[in-house]
Amino acid sequence: MNRFLGLGLVLIHITSWSQNFEELCKQRVEYQETPGIAAVIFENGQRQFISYGLSNVESQDEVTPKTLFEIGSITKTFTSSMLSYFVKKNELDLNDPVQKHLPSSILLPQKNGKSITLLHLATQHAGLPRMPGNFSPADQANPYIDYTEKELTAYLNNCELKYEPGTTYEYSNLGMGTLGYLLTQKKNKPYSELVKETLLSPLQMNQTFISGQEKSKYLAVGYKESNPAKAWTWSNESALTGAGGIVSNTEDMVKFLIAQLGSDKSILSLAFEDAHRERMEAGSENMQIGLAWHIRDHKYVWHNGGTGGFRSFIGFDPIKKRGLVILTNSSTGIDDLGFHWLDESFPLKEIKKPLKLATAMIKEYEGIYQINPTFTIAITSKGTNLFMHATAQPTVSIYAEEVDKFFLKAADVEIHFMRGVNNRIEKLVLLQNGGEQEGKKIN
Repeated sequence: MNRFLGLGLVLIHITSWSQNFEELCKQRVEYQETPGIAAVIFENGQRQFISYGLSNVESQDEVTPKTLFEIGSITKTFTSSMLSYFVKKNELDLNDPVQKHLPSSILLPQKNGKSITLLHLATQHAGLPRMPGNFSPADQANPYIDYTEKELTAYLNNCELKYEPGTTYEYSNLGMGTLGYLLTQKKNKPYSELVKETLLSPLQMNQTFISGQEKSKYLAVGYKESNPAKAWTWSNESALTGAGGIVSNTEDMVKFLIAQLGSDKSILSLAFEDAHRERMEAGSENMQIGLAWHIRDHKYVWHNGGTGGFRSFIGFDPIKKRGLVILTNSSTGIDDLGFHWLDESFPLKEIKKPLKLATAMIKEYEGIYQINPTFTIAITSKGTNLFMHATAQPTVSIYAEEVDKFFLKAADVEIHFMRGVNNRIEKLVLLQNGGEQEGKKIN
């Protein structure tokens, strides 16, 4: 899917640690990368909380360390931690065939006579695709809630593995969701109860829960571009909760982070340590994987997450006992910020600061622009915000770099508006992938 980059900005490229981390977090809000951001740093035995921006643009509620965000796929590290815990308690073995712990109604596929093991699921080497082929949510904006045991069973009983288990890394929400489902079957408890009993309560993460299963005044609204995004929710019948269902905040997530760095020799501490031990390569020479946790350059343990309107990052250095968590209510990623804090040699992405234009000037750009007979671009506005809807593509926000020159945030695309008689907008030029296309204003 093509994505565009838009409106009025100042271009910066930070290549050194000349600005402190708090200023970099603020910059993500001020440059409209996200409405709000919450982060927590753990270093030298101390916690530092950073909160900036808004958790709800409409109500103007500010982000605090208590603000709750959907953490998305960081949930996978909770699922793998529970697996590691039950292995330490000798209730499971990583080499167990997954089939051994599934209901008899599910018959997992094999490839070349090789069965999927618990280790394969936890290290993204099961040969399963990223998503099941029968994933067809009734509500695309809340996609996981109605994928239940029935759908999971139907898919697993009829699918073919892409690769022989244990041979190839392929990130799979299906695989990790299946692992979470397996654990609920093993312990005869829904995921919400199991994760609370095994991890949340022992770590005193009392504000953390499965999205949609509790209400809280601290829940942030997620945003895609500048539009509110529907929360992703999960019921006790949802089968893939273990792949992405948790809601948390920095007050709780720092407890999870510190627990990863602990060494009190308890079963839980040993389980955490074993979960981020290198197991296999994860798609490239500089990336490895433990149990769900990825390891960069054999050194930095990390995972990220994303839902419809949220992005998250957790990363730490187990040798130096330092790490951080970043949570945002935006669909724009923040991995670069996390990696840069861990090691300043990791570059920060280029970001652009939008130029704010008056509503009257924004209105001048509205209209339909025809690139060719089958492809048009509709430009609309709401207040001081400008939007673009190209044929067969989603509506996206565009941002002013300067008067008549706009960009998109999620892709290398620019829109230049051209004026003619009486200084009126007559056409636009779409710049993308090194090419230019003109679109005459027809309405």
